Amino acid sequence: MNCKNCISKLRQNDNFCKECGSKIIRERITIKGLYTNVLVALGWESNFFITLRYLLYKPQIVFKEYIGGTRKKYANPFAFYAISLAISLFIFSHYSEQFIQMTSDMNLHQKGLESTSTVQYEFTKTVMEIHMKYYNVVSFLALPLYTLIAFLVFRKPYNYGEHLIINTYVVSITTFTGVLLFIISLIFGINIFGLGISLVTFIYYSIAYKKLYNLTFSQLIIKILKFLGILIIVSILFILLVVVFKIIQNSK
Repeated sequence: MNCKNCISKLRQNDNFCKECGSKIIRERITIKGLYTNVLVALGWESNFFITLRYLLYKPQIVFKEYIGGTRKKYANPFAFYAISLAISLFIFSHYSEQFIQMTSDMNLHQKGLESTSTVQYEFTKTVMEIHMKYYNVVSFLALPLYTLIAFLVFRKPYNYGEHLIINTYVVSITTFTGVLLFIISLIFGINIFGLGISLVTFIYYSIAYKKLYNLTFSQLIIKILKFLGILIIVSILFILLVVVFKIIQNSK
């Protein structure tokens, strides 16, 4: 028996080639095997479920241990986020019209503009269409932005890079939750997606950082108000950029 990679001679009980180090593959390719290999390559074979479980009820454990150097136990935060984005993009793209409709209606409802003009509705819809078109870009740009706001609000003992790890895990969970709420909205024909994801994001961010910093309720409220204040300013700037983008696009 020879190694398929370097043609060196192998013994019957060898699991790895002594010359090139390649793993000896004896099994045929199966769907289960391919699925397992993908999970292993992403570091998801077991630590994905450990990470997910802890993030759902003890997120501060994942944050502290991963930042502290416990890396093999948990899924890489950026791989975790990439998969959440891939799943959400697949679902939202497949049902892009429903996604734009739900998010547009939600934005108008939050602003109390249910009886708004066609111009206002079309503007809101345009914003969501741009969001959908550049979904991955917007998502990846939003992550360091959310991190910067969290860093400015919560600060020490964690630096910006460590806050980036924390926010990547947090946004991954809220992204997975968003997909679930969107699917529920499609199945039952009720729009709980927009309001639901807003509530989940607000609640999960609050719980995660409260547990991480051992904040009292009053301390948490002050931090939340600071966070929301900065986020509102950033959102206004984003809307202005969308307006400029639309004007430039229409002028061509």
